[in-house]
Amino acid sequence: MISGYTLLSIFLVSFISNALPFFGGAYTVYATLILMRNPTGVNTALVALVTALGASVSKNVFYALGIVLRKPLRGTSAVRLISALADRAPLWVLTIILAALPGLPLDDYLYIGSGAARVNALWLNVYIFLGKLVKSFVEIPIELLLFITLFREVHGLGIGLMQFQIIMAVFFTVLGVVIFKVDWLRIYSILSQHIGYLPRVDYS
Repeated sequence: MISGYTLLSIFLVSFISNALPFFGGAYTVYATLILMRNPTGVNTALVALVTALGASVSKNVFYALGIVLRKPLRGTSAVRLISALADRAPLWVLTIILAALPGLPLDDYLYIGSGAARVNALWLNVYIFLGKLVKSFVEIPIELLLFITLFREVHGLGIGLMQFQIIMAVFFTVLGVVIFKVDWLRIYSILSQHIGYLPRVDYS
């Protein structure tokens, strides 16, 4: 079984990755690379559980940020909408969906708004955890299968498991930084000029 020290390391990586504003680090990828050393069913479940816990707990950073910024934010339409939906099913469903959504860290906006709207923090944490749990239990087995398959292909080239883990970790870290640096607004603006049904946005 995977060691407690390793699980703690996975928790910290998940926490830190999710505490970086609007970055959305590939924490499940890092956890999966660690899991490759002993990919049993029990270990996979433990890693998924720990990553979900670390990711969900870290979102309290954004909730606290929303409380700090409550005065300038409370007049915005987004915060007024969250206040109107506070402690109601639509908000919790949206929380689970955004928490489970891969790639884009759109849930950070919701957590900041929830802090500004003073949404019940306990229930918010429960539903964030559920969303992250779904994300981890879906992503990690898929990533594990892909990495194991890829490692079998490159192992014949003399690449060991540790080398493979380092290469993949560096690759996905660089990829995450590149994605973060991309001017998505400009890309969307260009696409909206060629795809008629996309609403236009002002890019300047």
